[in-house]
Amino acid sequence: MKRIILALALFAGLSLGQEGLGRYYLVDRVFLMPFVFKYADELGIDSKQMEKIKNFVRDNEREIERNKKILEYLNRKAKLMILEGSEEKELKEVLSDIASVKMEMSLLNARSVRFLRETLTPEQFEKLKDIVVVRLFELQQ
Repeated sequence: MKRIILALALFAGLSLGQEGLGRYYLVDRVFLMPFVFKYADELGIDSKQMEKIKNFVRDNEREIERNKKILEYLNRKAKLMILEGSEEKELKEVLSDIASVKMEMSLLNARSVRFLRETLTPEQFEKLKDIVVVRLFELQQ
């Protein structure tokens, strides 16, 4: 029962405070990385793990920023097309491109969670999930 509640709280609340970021993903973003940095000592993350995490974040930030710029451009383009009454076929192509980039962003997010699951010990990952749920619950109060 505790696992079910934990999972629901984790997935329902992880997008809290991300309204601006959510527009870049097909599904609400699972927001773990900031908690890893903030609670690294409490999680018992060693220097080797932290270096690996920092490298992963650095490598993915470039792709995330590139995709955000593409999405912003495509969104502006789609809005203009709608205002100008463009043909539905042309608009569908742009909307399909938007969905593809959002899918890629969601896959990058899934990759980051998988990376953390592989990098942290099972105990550290479970503790991270517990911390996230508690902190998000506190924010909702």
